This record gives sequence, structure tokens and C-alpha cells, in this order.
Amino acid sequence: MREPSVLVVDDDAEILSVIEGMFGSVQIKVDCAISANEALKWLQLKHYTTMITDLDMPGMDGLELAHKARQISPTLYVVLFTGNTTRELSQSALTPETSDISEIHAKPGGLRQMLRSILWRDYGRTFEMKE
Repeated sequence: MREPSVLVVDDDAEILSVIEGMFGSVQIKVDCAISANEALKWLQLKHYTTMITDLDMPGMDGLELAHKARQISPTLYVVLFTGNTTRELSQSALTPETSDISEIHAKPGGLRQMLRSILWRDYGRTFEMKE
């Protein structure tokens, strides 16, 4: 089985820390970027299987980042993690701008489900995540 390589992008350092800790609890190291521009630099340097990105970030938002990331790495699995409401998410999922998005999850409640989904896709099974 392939080893997942995950890039997490969020302008909130606390969110980055929580996601990094959750992956760490199952011995998976992630790289973190505090901005879309930093994420693009990481993508130029390293191959990732998955990128988790916030939608609402200053400067370049998650949709634009997803589009640029897919230009660099066409097979990248892109997970959008956002605090927007479910209605806003379902409306945005129908727009052409989201064609580079593989999954959409809502903050904060969707965090565990998002991580389980990524682990299931990369390993074919779920992991017990420590609280």
C-alpha cells in the first residue's frame, strides 16, 4: 500500500495543529502551510497524494489554490475543509469552480469524518484516532 503524503493548508495555525495531531496519532506525518502561496511552494518541492485546504483564506482562496495545485499535480486528491454552511457548500459544489475538489467537509464537525475518509481511501481501512 502506498504511504499517504498529506499537505494541510489553513490560515489558522490552531486548525493546522489539530489536524497535524490527528494524523500524528496514526503515525502519518503531514506538511502544513499557513497560506495558499506557501502550499504552492510545497507542491513544487514534494509529491503529495492529498491536499486538505480551507476555503476562506486571505489572498488566494481554497478553490483557486485547488485549481493551481491540480495544474502542478493532476492526480492530487483535494479535500476542501470549510466553515461555510451546508447550504453554501451544496451550492458551491454545483459550480464549475469546484471541479478540482474531490471532497468537501464542514468545520468543525466534519474533521474526524474527513480524516477517516482520507485514511480509508489511502489504506483501505479506518484507524482508531485518539482524542
